[in-house]
Amino acid sequence: MILPRGPDAGGRLLLVGGGHAHLFVLEGLGRGRFPAGVQATLVAPERLHPYSGMVPGLIGGRYRPEEVVFDLETLARWAGARFVQGSAAGIDLTAEAIELESGERLPYDIVSFAVGAGPSGTSIPGVGAAVPVKPIERTLKVGPELARAVEQVRGRQVEIVVVGGGAAGVEIAFNLRARHRLLSSAPARITIVDGHPHLLRDRSAATAKLARRALNESAIGLRLGSEVAEVRDGAVRLAGGDELPADLTIWATGASAPALFSRAGLATDGDGFVLVDQTLRSVSHPAVFAAGDAATLKRYPDTPKAGVYAVRQGALLCDNLAAALRGTPGSSRAYRPQRRFLALLNTGDGSAILSYGPVALWARWAMVLKDRIDRRFMARFRRAAE
Repeated sequence: MILPRGPDAGGRLLLVGGGHAHLFVLEGLGRGRFPAGVQATLVAPERLHPYSGMVPGLIGGRYRPEEVVFDLETLARWAGARFVQGSAAGIDLTAEAIELESGERLPYDIVSFAVGAGPSGTSIPGVGAAVPVKPIERTLKVGPELARAVEQVRGRQVEIVVVGGGAAGVEIAFNLRARHRLLSSAPARITIVDGHPHLLRDRSAATAKLARRALNESAIGLRLGSEVAEVRDGAVRLAGGDELPADLTIWATGASAPALFSRAGLATDGDGFVLVDQTLRSVSHPAVFAAGDAATLKRYPDTPKAGVYAVRQGALLCDNLAAALRGTPGSSRAYRPQRRFLALLNTGDGSAILSYGPVALWARWAMVLKDRIDRRFMARFRRAAE
């Protein structure tokens, strides 16, 4: 790949996935931050892409579906990019092309991946019966699946199991409780299951303590240190032999990498995520970039797979893709993940748990702050496309 140099140098830019980082790239395209001759294409499995920060609130009934999704096709059109609805099935690194599941091939000079991650634990027997929350598009099914389960039990107690004791699982459990209260006066038993003995293990001890208190007040049970052995119709079997009744099982486990990266021959980490340098460029193939959950930083391999990092990477990815297309990679900026970040966990009752480093508190004003931050993020990209 040899691209011309200069402010008007173009090239074919292929954006695979509608992840947070690519929103910033589309914004940059629309605001003229790329070479004038660039031909950009965005590929995403769905036209409407949910914002992960607001999805728990959608599940809990705080937001309407149209409030939590970006219209990628409209945003791409405003940015001057072509929108293709589809999913990548393969990468031809020699021919520099992406093959879609439909069979269509899309050539590129520079390609960037912001496809998120899939759920871990998918080899467990029966897991296909659970509702996954990765990739993020699948979370839109959680609310309707809860409504279906409530209808099917016909007034008896509904049994809900959430597999995963990280931030996603905990926040979804809180908001399932909130949504159930809107749907039915019958009881619901909600249980969080995780093979690790500690709740929210990537957060501070103070945050985990507050979360336990909030879960207890919401009557949400915990089975920590318990691996799932099998998901059955109406039950989840644990490794020790215990069975939990389950009219609805939510799969909110950790991240797993799409198989196409390692299959194509890209350099990856031990889990199959694209290994990138601090400019978010593949360490093995300079025409390939990756951001968010799809990538692992070679210098900072322990950076968590969390949306806050993808958002921080977005503007930098935009600048570095533009530099690559101009043929001036020496002007690229280096990304360094922040050591601490503000986290706000929606507890489904009009409050949120705020955490920053070792500090944690649970308050209604924290949810007001979360709502303001999330709505501002949505408005930024919606205004751009209007």
